[in-house]
Amino acid sequence: MESPAREKFKKEIEPKLRKDLGLKNNFAGPKPVRAILQIGVGKMVIQSAENKEKILTEAGFVLNQISGQKPALVKAKKSVAGFKLREGQPVALMATLRRGRLFDLIDRLTTYVLPRIRDFRGLTEKNFDRDGNINLGFREVSIFPEAISDKIRMNFGLQITIIGKSKNKEEKIKLWQSLGFPIKN
Repeated sequence: MESPAREKFKKEIEPKLRKDLGLKNNFAGPKPVRAILQIGVGKMVIQSAENKEKILTEAGFVLNQISGQKPALVKAKKSVAGFKLREGQPVALMATLRRGRLFDLIDRLTTYVLPRIRDFRGLTEKNFDRDGNINLGFREVSIFPEAISDKIRMNFGLQITIIGKSKNKEEKIKLWQSLGFPIKN
């Protein structure tokens, strides 16, 4: 069964977007491709090495609740003395969302999460990279309704990158606007 948000995109948003951009080919229109969710745990693991497993388990639980899938553990590729980082040490937990889960995340972001941010007035130029992909950073995961639980004792930050496919940055920004992201001009 297809996600309701993905169905809405295919039936309503995508045809309207292609018409606005003057595209004839059904496959030429801009579309979201994937979202990467990441919780950095490197500093927490370094500061309290004895609680490493507890930190990783809890961060994994939080990311699992938000993404709906099991996150992958990202380990350090090489040692960096300045950061007290050793090769193979856990640095982050990451989940990549595609298709239905991606559209569900976008729907939750635009409906619940972004309106809950204090003093939020829309996405600015700082939230977009040079290609027009969205980068969002949250200091607390408790802004997500799924992450409110008695099992979560620690506070984690969350980085979300939403990547789209289009010819240029302007098309991607129109895509994000049509998906409901509030963009400040």
